[in-house]
Amino acid sequence: MGPQIAPLEAPQTVIKSVVYVLKQMHPITKSVQSEDFLTTTPDLLQSALAVTTALIYVGAAARQLLTLDGRRHRAPWDVTALAVLAVSCHLAIFLLDLEKGVLDLGFYKISSLIFLVMGMITVVSLLVRPLQMVIIATFPFSALAVLVSAFAPPTGQPLAGLESGLLAHIVSSLLAFGVLTLTSLQGALLSVQTQRLRSHNTRGIVRLLPALDTMGQMFFELLAAGVLWLTVAVVSGGLFVDDLLGQQLVHKTVLTTLSWALLTMTLVVHWQRGLRISTALSLVFLGYGLMAIGFFGSKLVVELLL
Repeated sequence: MGPQIAPLEAPQTVIKSVVYVLKQMHPITKSVQSEDFLTTTPDLLQSALAVTTALIYVGAAARQLLTLDGRRHRAPWDVTALAVLAVSCHLAIFLLDLEKGVLDLGFYKISSLIFLVMGMITVVSLLVRPLQMVIIATFPFSALAVLVSAFAPPTGQPLAGLESGLLAHIVSSLLAFGVLTLTSLQGALLSVQTQRLRSHNTRGIVRLLPALDTMGQMFFELLAAGVLWLTVAVVSGGLFVDDLLGQQLVHKTVLTTLSWALLTMTLVVHWQRGLRISTALSLVFLGYGLMAIGFFGSKLVVELLL
């Protein structure tokens, strides 16, 4: 009997054989080494997975748009299945990145992570709340974020050896930003619905949205969840991030703290005395804007403009 190939060595042996044959068939491939091909295989897999994920995101949004009905309390099963599949593929891309042993928080990568968080929250929320309109509003941008993250050049410095406290701060910050982005989107829809109803215009998008009371309840539920995660992010940042008031972090610290104070005040006043929808929306939009500038402003300037 001939020599046996170990199971773990078999795929590499096959790939090396294929590369050898290609090198003999075409002169261009003679410069390709089998070892180089093996090291680029994960990147090829991520690229293919990114394109697939983007197509599923767009397909889910298109399918939801075709079946949108404000009287539905649940998304159609096929839309939910596509949403779960898209988010699962998106998560797989992130896990493949983690296998490299570093965490890339560059502008494009962190944008993709935030849309992943938003997708996961949306999928879970679909089980209890009619957030179908959010799928239409966010999934096309999720598709774009996945593609840009996969094919654009890296912009940040990958991080390795993160301590658990700092990792908790990063995770809670991503969750806070994702939830509060959904809160702002829900608030924008609620604002349009309120204005249309006041002018007795019930045509168009108003007919496709849930009842006004339901929309308002979902808005404040998302706001409460966002404030909770933002509180965790602020506290963990104070405990585990060094030099919060240093030159590179002072603007983030100040803007995030102002955002947290404004959003928390809005939520507390709403619980204690109630707030007019228009006032609550204005305060939330302002608080989210401050957080977005602190979160993304410096990254945009330092990594892309300078």
